[in-house]
Amino acid sequence: MRPDTRMNKRPEYMRPNQMMNKRSKDIRQVVGISGIIFATLLLLTITIYAFNARQAILPKGGAHLNLPALPGLPKQPAVTCKTPAHTVGDSTVSLTSAGLKRTFLIHLPPSYGVQPQSLIVVYHGYSWTSQIMEHNTNIDTEADKAGFVVVFPQGVDSPPSWNAGVGAFGPTGDADDIQFTRDLLRNVEQNYCVDSHHVYAAGFSLGGGMVYRIACTLTDKFAAVATVSGAYYPIPGGCPASRPLPILEIHGLADQLAPYAGYPARDMAGVTNYLNGWLARDKCSDTHDTFFQQGDVTAIEWTHCAPNVAVVHYRISDGGHTWPGSPNTTHVIDANVVLWQFFSKYTL
Repeated sequence: MRPDTRMNKRPEYMRPNQMMNKRSKDIRQVVGISGIIFATLLLLTITIYAFNARQAILPKGGAHLNLPALPGLPKQPAVTCKTPAHTVGDSTVSLTSAGLKRTFLIHLPPSYGVQPQSLIVVYHGYSWTSQIMEHNTNIDTEADKAGFVVVFPQGVDSPPSWNAGVGAFGPTGDADDIQFTRDLLRNVEQNYCVDSHHVYAAGFSLGGGMVYRIACTLTDKFAAVATVSGAYYPIPGGCPASRPLPILEIHGLADQLAPYAGYPARDMAGVTNYLNGWLARDKCSDTHDTFFQQGDVTAIEWTHCAPNVAVVHYRISDGGHTWPGSPNTTHVIDANVVLWQFFSKYTL
């Protein structure tokens, strides 16, 4: 039998030059790994230092910095707001007006605090609250997109109402809501970064009636006004508007609470009466245009009026007592978008 030579084979040892090569390779690997670790630690140290340095120079409250624009990037607007800092989002503010404690909900968009922004004052419907109005209209979402401030005044009485006029059963509310509006505007313009030349009013239902009254009595405070499903009552002393005023009216033909044709038994005026009153005050001719017609929505405008003034009316053929764009109503238009597109054209 042939012997197994594997068992008797002598081990081979590395020659001296092979051992030196292996040792050099091992040293290079150790040095390479050490270099990577050192570079990583150095980069981490620089990052932490830079972050701490940046935090040290940032003003408290996260205020914006006026830094020079980098080449190829759009220039950031300069910070011109000088009013106290406020947290964006919702907050409730209290004040005393005509001897009563009054409140309003204010919504600041994420872009707030750089330059003065437009202000829309939104009056809730009868028996609602400012929170319900914000939730049901969702206008705060449009404010966040477009970059304007929204204020929701809170009515008093039980249930909450507005002193919007006098109907068949007497005044619609007891409080001095005209003075409340004056005090609210003063408070907001003093404490928040808003543009007093771009102040607007909007209202729903009886809140629309309240907008009608302030448009007649505080004409010099608002650049334009809008009403949605408005309930229009006679105003004591009539409508002494001091100047022509841009008007937007949105209403459904199937509205049963604020009927399109009015509610004579309650002394509530119809939409045609309301529009005709403003067409006269705004010195508009009979010429009008249908500029939008889609689905159940028809939009008409009168533009041959006093300079920089127009009257616009959106009629919803099957619309009820609703805010278009909200649930259970037409989505051909979104009242929030329509309001902002209209308001943004006008300056006080």
